[in-house]
Amino acid sequence: MPHQPGEEVSQRALADDLTLTSSGITRLVDRMEAADLVRRVPSPEDRRSVLVEATEHGRTVFLRAVEAHGQVVERYLVAPLAPADYRRLTASLHEVYQALRDD
Repeated sequence: MPHQPGEEVSQRALADDLTLTSSGITRLVDRMEAADLVRRVPSPEDRRSVLVEATEHGRTVFLRAVEAHGQVVERYLVAPLAPADYRRLTASLHEVYQALRDD
């Protein structure tokens, strides 16, 4: 589930997206909040719920990380493969992703 800049998301949705447990996502958000990457905000729809949104610093760090990640993926996973091998790799990775989601 892609999230737009400035969009708040529930910890449950993050946990589902990242295939983490509730306690795992809580610890991750705690660390990210301590690093000023995200902040917790009250849900306008449910006073019992808290949402997570990226800080300006968090968005900047995320964009740098996306760029670096893209370069690594291109260099080590895309460039060395023939087009047919790349299609097989992406299909296999999708199967792994589905298996993780099914657990």
